[in-house]
Order: sequence, then C-alpha cells, then structure tokens
Amino acid sequence: MNTTSWRASARLLALALGFLGLLAGLPSAASNCAITSVGKTPLDDLGPGTYQGMQGGLYPGGVNIRPPAHEADGEAIAEAIAPINGRIVLVSIGMSNTTQEFSRFVPLAMAYPGRNPALRVVDCAQGGQTAPIVANPNSPYWTTVRQRLQQAGVDSTQVRAAWVKEAIAGPNLPFPADAVELQGYLRAIAMVLKDKFPNIDLAYYSSRIYAGYAVSQLNPEPYAYQSGFSAKWVIESQIAGNDPGLNYRADAGPVEAPWLSWGPYLWADGLVPRSDGLIWECVDFQNDGTHPSESGRAKVAAQLLEFFTTDSTATPWFLAEAAGVPEVAAPAVALTLGPAAPNPSAGGTVVPLTLSAATTAQVGIYAVNGRLVRLLRDEAIPAGRHLLVWDGRDASGAAVGSGAYFLRVDSAAGPAGRRKLIVER
Repeated sequence: MNTTSWRASARLLALALGFLGLLAGLPSAASNCAITSVGKTPLDDLGPGTYQGMQGGLYPGGVNIRPPAHEADGEAIAEAIAPINGRIVLVSIGMSNTTQEFSRFVPLAMAYPGRNPALRVVDCAQGGQTAPIVANPNSPYWTTVRQRLQQAGVDSTQVRAAWVKEAIAGPNLPFPADAVELQGYLRAIAMVLKDKFPNIDLAYYSSRIYAGYAVSQLNPEPYAYQSGFSAKWVIESQIAGNDPGLNYRADAGPVEAPWLSWGPYLWADGLVPRSDGLIWECVDFQNDGTHPSESGRAKVAAQLLEFFTTDSTATPWFLAEAAGVPEVAAPAVALTLGPAAPNPSAGGTVVPLTLSAATTAQVGIYAVNGRLVRLLRDEAIPAGRHLLVWDGRDASGAAVGSGAYFLRVDSAAGPAGRRKLIVER
C-alpha cells in the first residue's frame, strides 16, 4: 500500500534524539505563563472567515457540521457495527499528548453507566511517536500497539474506531506548507489504520491544544493552531471523493481508509474564551508548556466522553441502549461527604468521603466560577471511608488566594457531591 514518502534518515534521527525526552513529557524550564493569547481565532469560531487566505470551519464551506451525505454514511456505518468475537474496540493513535489525555478518558469511558458492555477502550498512543513515525507501517510503534491490544485481551481484528491526534516535532515550514506536510502524514495514517485494523470503520481526528505557553521548539505556536488545518483538509479530501487512497466506500473501489471525521476540536486561544467557553490556562500544562497537566488531561478526557456519548456516529456502538443491548444497572453507590475541617482554613482542609461500593471518581477543587483549580483524584476508589485532603494549593503548587472554593466529587456511578471551602489567608 502506498502511504507517503519518508524523510531522510538523518533528519529522523536528529528529531528523535533532540525531541524524544520532550515528547515523553519530561519536565523542562517553567512554562511562559505570560503568553495568554496568540491572537488567532479557533477554526470552529472562524467559520467562513479566513486565516492567511484559508477558510475556517471544521468542514467544507466554513461550517462546523458534517455535509449531509458524509453524515449519512457515517451514521449508516456506525449502525452496522457489531461485536467481533464479543468485542468492539476503540483505540487511540498518536503521540505523548495523545496518550496522556486518552489514558484519563479510558477509566471514564469504561466506568460510564450506559457503555455498551461489548466495548473495550484501549490507549495505543505512545510518547515520542510523532506523525512521520506513526505513518510508517513498519515502525516499531505498531508492534507496541499490537502488544497493548493483547494486554487488554483483544486483537486488531476487533478494532472498529480510532481517535487520532498527531503532530510533527520541530516544524519549521511557513504556513500553509507546514499544514500540508502534516496533512500528508495524517492521510498516510488513515491508510495504515485500515492496513493494521482490517475491520476498522471510523477514525476521528482532533487538533492540538493551545501551545502559547510552550518554552521549547517541540511544537509551539503558531504550529499548534495551524495543525488544525491539516486535520480539516484531510477530512475534506475524503469528503470530496477525489483521493482513491482515502476511499471508504466498498461501492467506489478498494477500501483504503476508514470513514474520517472530526472528534473534539481542542484548540482555544489561551485565556480568550472560545464561543463555547473553552480556555487553556497555564496550570493546564506541565513545565514545558506543551504537555497537559492533570487538569489539562481531565479537560480533554471530559470532551472525549461528551463526544462519544452524544455524536450520531458514535452512540450506536458506544452506548448500550443505542446498540440495542439491555443495559445492566450498575450497583447503586451511596456517596456521603462529611463536613470539612477546619473550615475556614488557612490552607489545610480535610473532607471525609464514604462510599457504599467501589466506583471510579474524580475529586476536584473548583473556583466559584466553575474553573478547575486542582484535580485531587481521578481513579477507582474502593468502598469505605476515605479522607480527601486539600492543602490550599492549585495545580502548579502555588497557594490560592482567600475566598470560597468547592470540593466536588463526580462519581461514575452516582451523583456529584460537593462541599464549600473557605480559605482565609
């Protein structure tokens, strides 16, 4: 299968040596928290407007909804997805940011009360695996993917859908050449997906998150923003139907790729709210300003969960009710929060939590405006009594200011509980 031409081996070696540590999420110099905006308009807000002559919107014509024919095809494909040997598998494909974000989504998805019991969600993204590497079908990346599937008790024939998020390390071409280069790799990855997963039907692409706080040349702005055009263009190319390498219709020739669509569009201009309110704060990133922190990962995981539980091409196989599978009621979980003590405090508060049964839960500290200040726990919590401890610091380790905050517990099997906490410095 023809995928794409490869870079010179010397360039690949240099990139691997120069960026492998960064791509793995290792800390570096502190983020540049002063760059709270780069003055660019997210693609979904840009609409029919243009950026350097290129039209915005997520789909052709500057709109954010799929063309009717592509939507109908996607829905029909989704409706036809059935378990293979008892399983439907959703995987992630991509680099370090991808695995850091998707690994937070996996427990949320698997603990979701309405999940199709046949569904298994497996994180196959890996640190250091940039677009040129993943686009190479002979890369060791794909050996690790196979091993990850085996460890999860499934195999490549059961993979039916993928979430793809990729980038090029150290981009240096001017726009739009940089976006065209990445578009070529995303096209190749779509073809490799069909080669590695013969029964895959759907692939969802997402953009990079904000990179204005970045302190390295790994993939800073404007490249993070401009990479959104790469995903847009490869999807539009399939919709146009003029690229045989992206054909997904059996009645139009050899099937070379899955049906492609946007997943969550993740880029927002730092602290400038997107039309849906999405912002990226400095605390959402690790020290390099590129990789997401715990709060950043939780933010993406929440968007992924919303997408797969609401999108018309995902719900037929993701949700039990839509798939016609009788939903097995999760055991009721009684969640009880005790009083915070001391409260008010100068920066050290304990809240007792009692669970009648084990459940997956997120425990976070939130500002009064709903902004996540710090994620305390995001994991499976056994039944019994637990002490939730907050030291009065945010995700960066800095002491929060005086005022009101909320500790909130979001359980996968029960309603959210919260306690108001007063900090007095």
